Amino acid sequence: MGSELSLRRLNRATLDRQGLLDRHRGTIPDVISGLAGLQAQHANSPYVALWARRHGQTIANLESALTQRTVVKATIMRATLHLVSADDFFALDRATAEARVAVWRPTAKKVDIDLLDLNAALRGFCNEPRMVAEMNEYLDDLAPGAFQGVEMPNGVLNSGFRMASAGGGLVHVPPSGLWKSHGKPRYIDARIWLDGDPQPELTEAMVTTIERYLSGYGPATEQDIMKWAGLRRVTDVRKAVAALGDSIITHVGPDGTDYLDLADAAIPDEDIETPPRFLARWDSVLIGYKDRARILPDVYKDAVIKKNGDFLPTFLIDGLVAGLWSVETVDDEAVLSLAPFSEVTKGVRTALEVEGEDLARYLEPEAANYDVVWTSAP
Repeated sequence: MGSELSLRRLNRATLDRQGLLDRHRGTIPDVISGLAGLQAQHANSPYVALWARRHGQTIANLESALTQRTVVKATIMRATLHLVSADDFFALDRATAEARVAVWRPTAKKVDIDLLDLNAALRGFCNEPRMVAEMNEYLDDLAPGAFQGVEMPNGVLNSGFRMASAGGGLVHVPPSGLWKSHGKPRYIDARIWLDGDPQPELTEAMVTTIERYLSGYGPATEQDIMKWAGLRRVTDVRKAVAALGDSIITHVGPDGTDYLDLADAAIPDEDIETPPRFLARWDSVLIGYKDRARILPDVYKDAVIKKNGDFLPTFLIDGLVAGLWSVETVDDEAVLSLAPFSEVTKGVRTALEVEGEDLARYLEPEAANYDVVWTSAP
C-alpha cells in the first residue's frame, strides 16, 4: 500500500507529472509520451499545452516532429483527436479501439456490415493520403446503399467513414496538425506512415496505455483511467494492472477510494509552491479525470466547461483553475486578456502578467507590441 493522499497532494502530483511545476526538458516525442498525448481537437491547442509544459518550446519544433513522423495526429482516446508519440500510437490505438467500435456496432448490425472487415478495407484504400470525401465514395462503392438512410449516433455526418475508421489504424498527414491548420485533413494507414506493422495484444496495449496515463496523470482511480481513455470495460483495466504487478502501487485518496500509481513515481509535498500556468482550450489535464476537483474547483466548472463540451482556456493560481484567458491582435498589438474568478493578489498578478506576455509572444510572434490586460470573468 502507498500513502494517504489529500486533495492538495493529488494536485501537486498532477502538476509535477504534467510539467506544470517545472517544465519538462526532454525531446518532444518523449514529453508527449510522458503526458499520454495531447488533446488536439483545435489545431493550436496542443501547441499552447506543450508550451506550458516543455522548456524552450517553439511552434516550429512541434511542427518538425509532425513532419518527421516522430509525433502523429489521430483519433484515439474518447474517439477524439490527439497528438501522440509515434512510438505509442499502435498501443494507444489498440487499447481504445473496442470502445470506438462499440459505438457503431448497433448501426453496423442494422445494415449487416462487419466493422473490422470494413476497417481493414479502408486501411487498404488509405495506402496513400485520402480525404474523407474520397473514403466515403470508396465505401459507397464497396457497400452500395449500405450507409444511406440509416440513423447514425448523435446525427453525425460521413457515416461510412465514421463506421470504417472506428477500428483505428489511420493517422493525419501534415499540414493537418500544423500551427493554425484548419483545412480538410488527409488520412493514411499508420503502418505506411510509420513504416511498421506492430499488432499489440490487448492486454499488452492496455499495459502501455496505463503506464503512459499514470506517468502524466497519476495517482488516479480506475474510473479516471476509463474516463480519459473512453473505455467501457473495467475488466480490461484490471487485467493490465495485474500484469504490471509490483510496478503499480495503490494509494488511498481523500474520499477513501483506491488511487493507482507507478510504484517509482514521486509525489511532491502538498506545501510546495506552484507557479502560475496557462492551460489550452480543451486542455488534456482538465479532460483527463472523472473527478476534476484536484485541479478544477466545482464552483468554477460551469464557467470553464460549456454546454457544447467546450473547455475554455484557463490559467492556474496555486495549482487550481482561477480564471479564463484569451488573446487578440489588433493593429499589430497582441493583447492577452485575463479574467479571474476571484480577487488576485499583487504578487500573483505580476507573475501572471510576465507569464502571459511570454504566451502572447509565443502565439503572435509577428506582433509589434504586446500587452496584458485584466477583465471581468463572464
